[in-house]
Amino acid sequence: MRRFIIIFIAAVLISGCNIVPKSMQYQKEEEKTVGSVDVVNPLVEEAQIVFDSLGYDTGTMDGRIGKKTRQAIKEFQESMGLKSTGYIDKRTWMAVEDIMRENERRDLKKDYNIEVRSPYLEEIYDSESKLGVTTRQIQTALKNAGFDPGTIDGKSGPRTQQAIKEFQRTKGLKIDGKVGVQTWTELGKYLKE
Repeated sequence: MRRFIIIFIAAVLISGCNIVPKSMQYQKEEEKTVGSVDVVNPLVEEAQIVFDSLGYDTGTMDGRIGKKTRQAIKEFQESMGLKSTGYIDKRTWMAVEDIMRENERRDLKKDYNIEVRSPYLEEIYDSESKLGVTTRQIQTALKNAGFDPGTIDGKSGPRTQQAIKEFQRTKGLKIDGKVGVQTWTELGKYLKE
């Protein structure tokens, strides 16, 4: 019997039997797929963002795999019909990438309305007050008051805006670069000069 045990042990050692726990195999495969998870890993953070968008609790999305992220991975794998190990293997990562691509496609289809404003076209008088004052009159009054609105051309440019703000500052008015009732009450005095 003793001889049989020695032969068995020798056979195991010679054949190089791989007695490695499954979790170690999963860890190695995970490291091959996403890299080290012992440090902050941007791929892990991307996966956490995907899991979170699907409603899985990953805890803090910090690029590290903790207990909550492991649990989220398991739940994600189960929902996708993958082997539920709690480790990111190639198939799990491919499923994560598919969802990221789908999210990007969906975001690209969104309509974005962007208002583009030019300082040259912006009205310099308060439209609510309906003063009936032209930009040329405002520029003339500013020039008469000693402020430089640039060329008196009836166009509201950055120099006109700056002159209005300087006038408002000097007169202790609200500095907004627009000519409302209060600003025109003070500025209008210089138009008649």
